[in-house]
Amino acid sequence: MRFRAGELEFNATVADASQSPSAQTGDLLRSMTIQFRAQKTAMHELALAEAALRQAGGLFSLDDGGEAPEAEWRVRESTFSYVGSEPWGINHHVWRIEQVERLACERLMLGPVTLEPYEYVEQVSEAGVVRLAARATVSDADLDALSRLDGPIEVIRQGISSTPRTMVLDGYVWGADQAGSVQAVALACADVHEPSVTLAGIDARPRDAVLDDLIAVLRAKSVLGDQDVLDLRERIRQRRHAALRVSNINAPGPLI
Repeated sequence: MRFRAGELEFNATVADASQSPSAQTGDLLRSMTIQFRAQKTAMHELALAEAALRQAGGLFSLDDGGEAPEAEWRVRESTFSYVGSEPWGINHHVWRIEQVERLACERLMLGPVTLEPYEYVEQVSEAGVVRLAARATVSDADLDALSRLDGPIEVIRQGISSTPRTMVLDGYVWGADQAGSVQAVALACADVHEPSVTLAGIDARPRDAVLDDLIAVLRAKSVLGDQDVLDLRERIRQRRHAALRVSNINAPGPLI
């Protein structure tokens, strides 16, 4: 097979290959171990540099004509060894590569709300948990509906997969852009999954139900009636929603 990474082009042999379904789309993605030789020092140094640069993608396998890109790959591991004696030896490189998916979400459907993101990213944890974040313009009606979402919801990412994912809305902020001309929302969702402990902290922290417990006690003591509970929850929702307004919804910074 022939590959291109920046200015480096080389022929490589495939030592082993496998495929597995993508956690994000369900499509089968390939993994391979490739081997190639760098006969000259300049090529060897370029291969070392490109292996470091292509860990997130940018390595392309070429079609049979050796010109057009056939698939994009990331370099997950790379090693080399010098075979022979100076100055007649050759550097042998071994790369473990994985096929890259480029995802483009055309519409993001969160329960009853449909958004068209102008910025969108996804991540998959080592445990296979998908997290997404998006920015999108939003109407008053959809913004109100977002503020009422609670618990697991069905999320469809049109353009990525038509299969719904059961996710939770981790949070959102809303507001106008710097010019004050467009109202938008920035939000994050994650797959529903069991909590786990990582170096980054507790993943999927359980929901705090203290308020629910307090309301239940007050209802049992006849301090609150049904309408009182509805009014209280609506006041809490409105207060929390208002607190999530930001001055510039497009302020620089990573979504995830």
